[in-house]
Amino acid sequence: MQIFTGARRWLALVAVATGCAAPRPGVAAPAAVTTPAEVSAAARATLEQWRQAYEVRSADALARLYVHDPGLSVIQDGTLLLGWSAVEPMLRDRLGKASAVRVRIKDVQVSAVGLTGAVVVAAMLRERSEAATTVTENGVITLVLARDDAGWAILCEHYSYKRP
Repeated sequence: MQIFTGARRWLALVAVATGCAAPRPGVAAPAAVTTPAEVSAAARATLEQWRQAYEVRSADALARLYVHDPGLSVIQDGTLLLGWSAVEPMLRDRLGKASAVRVRIKDVQVSAVGLTGAVVVAAMLRERSEAATTVTENGVITLVLARDDAGWAILCEHYSYKRP
């Protein structure tokens, strides 16, 4: 998938889609854009597939949800991974070590970027068990999705932990 490439482009996409880009003085802010129902449904379905793939610990199911090009960005545990060749080993390692994963998602918000892009933001609680230890992550997941003829795919994933 080559719809969006490069970190600058996805950052601009996120800024515009989430309203983070501040208007210049004297310039009216753009009117709110309504997300088409089909874009919202597709984005929510992609997020649900992502959640389920984690819970069944399937690296192959997760692999089908990401773009496989250098434009992919995943930020995990404060580390930026660029491109599928960097993301795939992290996913396989994380899932390979886990004996159980539980992901709870709530407060899902979807913002369309035209008909071929969307930003999904949601509260997430992920519990990952490894041997006798369970790690609980609580925070916000952000997925930037792009659509092509094959469907919707994750172009960027960012997870932010809540501070205690």
